[in-house]
Amino acid sequence: MRILIIQHSGKEHAGGFRPLFSRDGHQVIACTAPDEIGDAELNGIDGLWVLGGPMQVWEACELPWLSREIDLIREAVLERKLPYFGICLGHQLLAHVLGGEVAPAAKSEVGLLHVGKRGNPPMFDGLSEEFGCFQWHSAEVSRLPPGAEVTASSDHCNVQAMVWGGTAHSFQFHAELDTGTLADWYDIEQCEEMLRTHIGDDADRIFDDLSAAEASLSLMRENLYRHWISSFAR
Repeated sequence: MRILIIQHSGKEHAGGFRPLFSRDGHQVIACTAPDEIGDAELNGIDGLWVLGGPMQVWEACELPWLSREIDLIREAVLERKLPYFGICLGHQLLAHVLGGEVAPAAKSEVGLLHVGKRGNPPMFDGLSEEFGCFQWHSAEVSRLPPGAEVTASSDHCNVQAMVWGGTAHSFQFHAELDTGTLADWYDIEQCEEMLRTHIGDDADRIFDDLSAAEASLSLMRENLYRHWISSFAR
């Protein structure tokens, strides 16, 4: 399959999901917004992924390229019914497109934290009722879109994961993150400094935390990926 991935920096890629794409022979087309979003199109594309970034949904009026990205998501999900996978900003943009609301979070979540399942969603099969994942967000889905279902929550964020229409899946947490991906993030200007602001001067411990949790994180990624792939059949 040909999968278009919109990322908001050359260093903020699909991380731990990339070996899964490669293993199964999918063709991945990366589009780095804002520079390339104007040339992105959906013809010949089988599925759309939208990753995270430091910008906010409500900045679309000041960022014309973000408005273009929102239009592309709307076309993919509502018009073409393409399978969609959103992470962090991509999760919030999906909620916005579907008629939900996104607002500043009452409390930011940063670091390797826990979320809990809502019900028994098949995308989280094999995971504990509460499982670890990497978080880095200061905004959240404040009103669920009509027809969407929440599949995971945390103490400070109700909509950590949601599904809509059987083919659109999105996650507030960074399911793609592993130690190699975080190392790439550290190459982004001010990223390391921002993380230290949130976590403290010993922020580098997150590498050890991610490494220790890799078996669980890898299982989570495999489950999310397989569940999303199954949406092609639906």
